Amino acid sequence: MRKEIFNEENKKARRKFQRISVRVFYGMILGIGFIGLLIPLRPKTSESEKRDLTKFPTPTVETVMSGEFFSDISTWYADTFPFREALSTANSKFRQLYGRTTEELHGGPVEADAIPDADAEITATPTPEPEAEPTATPAAEGDGTVHAEPEKAGTIYIADNRGFELYGFSIDGANDYINMINNAASQLKDKATVYDILVPTSIAVNLDEEMQEAVGSSNQGDAFDYIYGHLDSSIVQVPVLDVLRQHNGEYLYFKTDHHWTADGAYYAYQELMNKKGVTPSPLTDYTKNEYPGFVGTFYSFSEKSDTLLNNPDTVVTYTPKATNDMTYTDVNGQTNSWYIVMDPTDYSQGSKYSCFIGGDQPYCVIDNPEINDNSSCVVIKESYGNAFVPFLVNSYDKVHVIDYRYYTGNLIDFVEQNNIQDVIYLNNANAIIQSAVKNMNRLLQ
Repeated sequence: MRKEIFNEENKKARRKFQRISVRVFYGMILGIGFIGLLIPLRPKTSESEKRDLTKFPTPTVETVMSGEFFSDISTWYADTFPFREALSTANSKFRQLYGRTTEELHGGPVEADAIPDADAEITATPTPEPEAEPTATPAAEGDGTVHAEPEKAGTIYIADNRGFELYGFSIDGANDYINMINNAASQLKDKATVYDILVPTSIAVNLDEEMQEAVGSSNQGDAFDYIYGHLDSSIVQVPVLDVLRQHNGEYLYFKTDHHWTADGAYYAYQELMNKKGVTPSPLTDYTKNEYPGFVGTFYSFSEKSDTLLNNPDTVVTYTPKATNDMTYTDVNGQTNSWYIVMDPTDYSQGSKYSCFIGGDQPYCVIDNPEINDNSSCVVIKESYGNAFVPFLVNSYDKVHVIDYRYYTGNLIDFVEQNNIQDVIYLNNANAIIQSAVKNMNRLLQ
């Protein structure tokens, strides 16, 4: 009898616990849902992902009828949930406690195509102007090649306290790029000289080739040879991979971010000027500043690795002494006055690279008041071009900058209307993909 009473009491206690658990669970769901509806708490940008978050969709008859509007609301709700950054960080740390990072140390290689040999018949490319004698540069500060096998963290690899992203060669992207820039050169014939600068990412400069192959990264030198081997002879090639490798003991790439530093960009500027037969402006003609505490994109890609967080970068800038003034046109078509190099001291730790030319604006223009020879260029770029542009100011009367991802005008018309002499394409290896080239090609249509 006593046992039956005990069992009955157990059942009642269990049912009571279950009722309380259900109420608590639904209470939490309702609470989270309520928090999610608090518009003022919803973030507009992601610091760790370095991007603007999804905006609330504007309904139209077409999107409402197709259901796309409601799908977009769902995307907005999830992408802008309050405290998403803190929750993401907590989730990453929680997984690390359970060995998630250890399990992912050696992930699979990126998908990549085999790299064909360059066409031997067209690898030699004459330049329209005589080259200057190569500018003497300081001796390299030792060999900075990393020989240790990197360990995977999130979607990147870490070795020697620095991050690397894999490079996967795309034959379709390369062929589209070749056709695009050959088309540009054809349309600009007798109007302007086209220069092509293919910039390696850090893995090709700082990680030895054996380790690159071990982690499944395509050879960027072979990829560039293939592209350069198929360009029209009127296009002036500006190879920079070898010179960056020769100086890889210097601070040419950030450790926590996918961009190169201003020092890396300066070597590309020197090579461009050598191709033009012009003496590059020395670094003494620029004002140098340093801004520590930069933690870039690799940190978020690595699932917020403590190794990268504890080894922040320093953003080094070189401001032209002639002027630090520029104007840019934003995505809304508004023209704004800004600075070629902005002091990023008060920028957040993940935004300091945005100090160059106002970040990724559709169009920028810079006038050098100390040069009055009507020389001009336009740089067609993605974000790697931002650190490169300030050096051009000392070599041109006017520097135009077009970010092909956001600019909507026609390049040929722009060159003719602005009397441009030099059209400079600058792209990092990971930008040679079909989606990016499609945007570049829009400028020619």
